[in-house]
Amino acid sequence: MKSFVWIVVVVVVVVVVASLSVVHCSQLRVDPTNPLRAYGNGTVFDISKVFQWPVTINDDPRGYQYWYNPTGRACQTQPTNTAPAVCQKADTYYNCGEWASPVWTFDGFEQQPVRFHITYLNGIAWRLTQITFVVDAGVNTTVPAIRFLSEHPYEQYNFEVRGPCVGQPFAPSFCH
Repeated sequence: MKSFVWIVVVVVVVVVVASLSVVHCSQLRVDPTNPLRAYGNGTVFDISKVFQWPVTINDDPRGYQYWYNPTGRACQTQPTNTAPAVCQKADTYYNCGEWASPVWTFDGFEQQPVRFHITYLNGIAWRLTQITFVVDAGVNTTVPAIRFLSEHPYEQYNFEVRGPCVGQPFAPSFCH
């Protein structure tokens, strides 16, 4: 009986420890008429005023350049049947994710700092991009910083937008 109790205790401890390392998030519903807006649990996420679109990202240490335009047409030399939200200029232009099918997720207000993510799928040759928006009041400008984080795993491009005004719900009045 004593060994059974120890087994139960060990199982409970393992489950509790494993649950602490899991990040919970919810998927947001993308506005069907505006790809710059999504809804979740009575809140509105709106990135329409975060930047003057498109925005250029030049800090990839490999020398690649990126354009981000969540309304599509980030690449200037793509076939007319594609509408990339993110474009990479390497040896040629690569569609790194289509604007028409973004997946928005939100980590929850209990997660600090507050963050949400937009993932753009269906780029050329399985490419996709995840852009993480982080609310950071320590950035001393209403225009946030955008930076390249990594290409990991292969052909997944990761970027971060950080600032006090990143399209989050309940944003300070100076963000509008």
